Amino acid sequence: MNRKYDIVSMMRPTLDEASIDSIHKEISEIIESNDGKVLEQGLWEKRKLAYPIDGHKEAIYTITTFEGTPNTPNEIDRVLKISDDVIRHKVLKVES
Repeated sequence: MNRKYDIVSMMRPTLDEASIDSIHKEISEIIESNDGKVLEQGLWEKRKLAYPIDGHKEAIYTITTFEGTPNTPNEIDRVLKISDDVIRHKVLKVES
């Protein structure tokens, strides 16, 4: 049974649109390879951080909403943790 999730990512402020699209594509491929479906993917904006993270004072916020199996968030979490471009991320289960 598929559940609905949101992934909120904070990416390095120096990334260009092509790099952000590449990360979104990678996330989408993980979701689809795990029998999931991307419902929405969007770019929020570049915002100032409350405190520096890895030397960055700003980050680009993005969100991905998807349906997937309970294993999908673990795989996305694993891939984003090793990405140099993603400063922080959080996978949230959406209550229906």
